[in-house]
Amino acid sequence: MKRLQNRIAESYLTLPIAAVYCCVVWLIAILHNTTAAVHSETLAIHWPEIVCFAVSVYIIVELNNSNILIRVRSRMVASTFIFLSCMLVSGFQSLQAGICQICIITMLQLLFHTYQNNSLPGLTYYAFLCLGGCSLIYVEYLYYIPLLWILMAGRLQSLSLRTLLASVFGILTPYWLISIWLFYQNDFTPLAEHLKDFGTFTFPADYLSLSLDQWLVFAFLTVTSIAGIIHFWMYSYEDKIRIRQLYGFLTTMTLITLLFIALQPQFYHLFIRVAIVCSSVLIAHLLTLTSTRFTNIMFFVIIGICICITAVNLWMYFLSF
Repeated sequence: MKRLQNRIAESYLTLPIAAVYCCVVWLIAILHNTTAAVHSETLAIHWPEIVCFAVSVYIIVELNNSNILIRVRSRMVASTFIFLSCMLVSGFQSLQAGICQICIITMLQLLFHTYQNNSLPGLTYYAFLCLGGCSLIYVEYLYYIPLLWILMAGRLQSLSLRTLLASVFGILTPYWLISIWLFYQNDFTPLAEHLKDFGTFTFPADYLSLSLDQWLVFAFLTVTSIAGIIHFWMYSYEDKIRIRQLYGFLTTMTLITLLFIALQPQFYHLFIRVAIVCSSVLIAHLLTLTSTRFTNIMFFVIIGICICITAVNLWMYFLSF
């Protein structure tokens, strides 16, 4: 029996409506920032961040379509990604974070195409090239390297000596390129400064470094992600083995990322976007493929809470000026 949540999840209008909602949130945040902070600025200066987000949504759509992550025709993966991303109001102005988000989604797209094929060093190289590019912006993204190797071996079954070497070369390529420029400048200080904090952790963790809006996003993402994970593995027998493995990959990425944020909250702004990308698929699966009376109510409760958190974060964002 199809309920209202299923009709919404499978509707072609879901993604356009989510896009309109996103535009409204962005316009409110950006126009207030422009008016309150810098009177001489115009909306045009924010186009790079807007373009980055639009590209991220497009790649998310392709990620879902090319891998058939949801077994019915639905645009809920991209729509869920948009709603979750809109909660990060304070991150709208970060071009660097937007670029990293594109790289992470592209990396996942490339790695998923290596499933059960350990003779594709090219795709592996480009996937880790994306990760290496992220690490040039934020070196902490290098923490994902051993986790990705484990997932390639266990979930994607694509790890071999060739793909392992390709991943290493992919990570190193951005550093080789930047080293050429630094050699020309005869100054390697910027690279040394960039790498010096790698592996530096804070004990005990400084949980006061997170604001209320950040805690709200983290708590909501954690609860909904766990619900999505439990639902998928309860009904995973209905999906193909390949999909189970890809969801296993995304589940591990989500849980490890959320755990790392919980243990080292000072890295929240770096890794919360990775958690959003991975958990979007898990949450969309839950919202699309359930059809009980309880889940129908839960569908609207989740959307309502998401909108409320976005509204609260917009209000707190305004107060910061």
